[in-house]
This record gives sequence, C-alpha cells and structure tokens, in this order.
Amino acid sequence: MIIESTISPREFTRHALTRHFRRPAFYLYAFVAAVLTAYAFWISDPPLVLYLAAWLPLLVYSIGGWIRITRRSRDQSLPIYLPTRYEFTRRGVELSSRQGRSEFAWEDFRAWRKAEGVYELTLRSGQLLIISQRAVSSRQATALEELLKTRITPRPEPGVFDS
Repeated sequence: MIIESTISPREFTRHALTRHFRRPAFYLYAFVAAVLTAYAFWISDPPLVLYLAAWLPLLVYSIGGWIRITRRSRDQSLPIYLPTRYEFTRRGVELSSRQGRSEFAWEDFRAWRKAEGVYELTLRSGQLLIISQRAVSSRQATALEELLKTRITPRPEPGVFDS
C-alpha cells in the first residue's frame, strides 16, 4: 500500500498541542494547581500568593507551549511539511521525500494511534511518523488500520532503567 501525504500547518499545530497537553508535566502542574486551590478554599483566610503559586506554573506551561508551537508551525522549512511517500510492505514502512529515504522494520514501531486528523506511528526511539487522514481514502483507511493492528504490537514506553 502506498500513501502520499502532506501535513498542513493546521494539522501540525493541532497534533503538537495535543501532544503538549498529554505530557506528564501538564498533569503534574494541573494536580498541584488543584490541590493548592482546594487547600486555599479549605483554610479560612488564604494568602493571595497561594493562588499565584497554584496557577502560575500551569498557565506558564500552557501559554508558553501554545506560543512555541504556534511559532514553530509557521516555519515552512520544517521537513514535516514536505510531500512524503509512505510505502507499507511486509518488511515495514519505506518513507521517501525530497530530503531522502528511510526504511523502518515493523519491529521498530512501538505504537500507533489515530487522532486529531492524523495517523501517528511511534518508533521505539520516540520519533513519530505522521500521516494526514486527508491523504488516506476510506477504502485505504480500513486496510491501513488493519495492517497497523496486525503488524505493530503495542509496547510500553521505555522506562528510566531500560537501555
């Protein structure tokens, strides 16, 4: 199966923002904000600095990430914006664009998911292959998803002690 895909700046931004807000740091900041806010409501006369300590890190993380991703999406020289050809074979995935050609065996993949208008294939190294859902016809989508389900065995992310 061959798919030719180009990611638009809007798809890149949407995908990058969802990844940004799925990171553990976001959940940590949100948890700290929730706990400190609950504590501030529980005590009778909370200092204003408590609310600042609760919400400032979360706001800085959220707004800073949004600004960084929006700026990055405007960089038209990003390789992700190049037309890319994905060839799915028995051995794996062959990727080719104007910048070069790469081959990945099925064992190199850790997981895949369909989200925010793209197919996201995660390599063991943590890198992502992103295919726009616009580039995949409905007939191809069914075949592609079946192929990914059978070929990519979900593996956990590498831990701190994994080498």
